Amino acid sequence: MKHFKEIIQVSLPLVASTASYTVLTFTDRMFLSWYSPEAIAASVPAMALSFAAICFFMGTGQYVNVLIAQFYGASQNENVARSLWQGIYFSIFSGIVLVLFIPLGLLIINNSGHSPEVIIQEKTYFEVLMYGAGLVVLVHVLAAYYSGRGRTNVVMYTSFLGAGVNILLNYLLIFGKGGLPEMGIKGAGLATILANLFIALFYFIIIFTGKDRHKIPVIRFAGFNWEVFRKLIRFGAPNGFQFFIDVSAFTAFIFLIGLHGDDILAASNIVLSVNMLAFMPIVGFGQATSILVGQYMGRKDQESVVSITWDTIKVACIYGGTVGFTFLLFPEFYIQFFRGEDATSFLNITKAAIPLFMLLPAFLLADTFAIIFGSALGGAGDTKFKMWFTIIATLTLFVPVEVLILKFSEMSAVAGWVWITLYWTFVGFVFWLRFKKGSWRSIDMVGS
Repeated sequence: MKHFKEIIQVSLPLVASTASYTVLTFTDRMFLSWYSPEAIAASVPAMALSFAAICFFMGTGQYVNVLIAQFYGASQNENVARSLWQGIYFSIFSGIVLVLFIPLGLLIINNSGHSPEVIIQEKTYFEVLMYGAGLVVLVHVLAAYYSGRGRTNVVMYTSFLGAGVNILLNYLLIFGKGGLPEMGIKGAGLATILANLFIALFYFIIIFTGKDRHKIPVIRFAGFNWEVFRKLIRFGAPNGFQFFIDVSAFTAFIFLIGLHGDDILAASNIVLSVNMLAFMPIVGFGQATSILVGQYMGRKDQESVVSITWDTIKVACIYGGTVGFTFLLFPEFYIQFFRGEDATSFLNITKAAIPLFMLLPAFLLADTFAIIFGSALGGAGDTKFKMWFTIIATLTLFVPVEVLILKFSEMSAVAGWVWITLYWTFVGFVFWLRFKKGSWRSIDMVGS
């Protein structure tokens, strides 16, 4: 593999960063499963709904990553600084708009068909998370300042620090330790907000006091710049909208699973939580792909774009295949981390979760191809195609079939998981065809 060393240097810190988020989420849900069965059943739907609301803004703001990568590759440091500031302004706007989404989200939860006990917990968790949603966008924008230039080690160390703060706060606030009140699922949401605030403040400190300020004129180009902001919206908004459609469809899938009962919902949530052990590092490889593709596009080296994308596919498949194999062999090992006090309920959850674990390796492989090729297209600026394809495929294939399987037929939740695996296989195939066609080669984001 020609670019193996380069891929590892950029991607490993991002993989470690996403892995730290995975450990954080895993620990969070493990704590909630110890707290009550209703809390773990409510955690994933509420978090998925809040993420669905955030993801358009996050996907748009996160595209600062690609802008910075391309401007950095083209040696336009002043536009690197401008890109950071346009992302910060966008994140402030996002936080204001996202708070207005709370009433609609609560209405969706009220009509989800879940049990009353779970709905109460879902509403509490969702509302708390949404008040801190703007911070999520801001953290991704600030991280892009470093990751877009290939300094992914800074992102990794900051993520580790933030994850440690979050895990500690989760333990203290969920169970009421250290003299703090016992807050349950509300404490989990509050811990997330406080940890993101800590991360954002840390980034601001190192950005404005670090050695980089002498090379990248961050303070000098702090004003609003319409030209760069227009590029962020032109290329980033389709990326954000595609992200929104993907996450919304997956959120619908989670809520439909909930119609099959609390034990089935809890089992599916556990499987999704465990899947993140492999999935989030694959996302890290995807982020590295978009960064490296962006830098090579800025240098006008399109042949390296092709070779580095395929090399990343190989590395990601080796990792995903190895982890996926453990899902097949040791499902009980993963499930036992979510054991609660209710032995009967845990037994039912375990029986429901085992068949889903058998599907995880195929689901993970399909996701890998979709993420890497999709990230390559995004890094090259081919975001409009991704957006329109995602809209059409989601509304004609994914959601209608899942509704038929999980709501109107007698089929089990396993059938719903089979279909989502087949769907992502199709998405990965289409993204590969688009990448192979090479329409992205004619896109110029930074100017000749």
